[in-house]
Amino acid sequence: MTLRVKLLFLVILPIHTIFAQSVQKIVKDLDGDLKKDTIYIDSDLDKLFCILSTNKYKPVESLKIQILNFGNMLAPTKNGFEFWNDYGRSGFINEFKYNPKTKKVQLIRITRTDYDISYTDFGEKVRNGSGKSSINLLTNKYVGNFYDVHNGKLRKLPTIYAEMIIPETNIEDFNDGLYFDYEKRCVALYEKRKKETR
Repeated sequence: MTLRVKLLFLVILPIHTIFAQSVQKIVKDLDGDLKKDTIYIDSDLDKLFCILSTNKYKPVESLKIQILNFGNMLAPTKNGFEFWNDYGRSGFINEFKYNPKTKKVQLIRITRTDYDISYTDFGEKVRNGSGKSSINLLTNKYVGNFYDVHNGKLRKLPTIYAEMIIPETNIEDFNDGLYFDYEKRCVALYEKRKKETR
């Protein structure tokens, strides 16, 4: 490979990566009518879009996602889809499902993974995160499992069970402020549990 070809390849590759990242989508039957619906991320507008056959294929968009990181993605689930977005030392998974009563796409679960503790210092137990928590928005049930470092030693905190109420949220009401607020409440429960066990 000549130097000129190598340079051209290095220029094209980032451009291709940017365009591949700009829109990600899932095509599946979301509303149960056996017709294909479309969910996609528009990284230029920083929004999620959902196009349902039951809504006559009229696009419904989320609020603006202020911090849409490069690693964002959509993942299909059995009954809906997940929107993944990481920020700082936290990773967020937001699960959506079609609600046949309201005929809207509803947020039903938020999962957060915390990466505050280095696995290079404390080993495999925290390799995939030093804490995981989730809130079921249909039942208001919160569960949190965290590690803590106390006196230089890694320890597993007792599981946190709590009731946490988040208002019903559909895709048109959704943005990252929702899960950042969840993160603050989650951290408060974590700090409380740390104090209780010291």
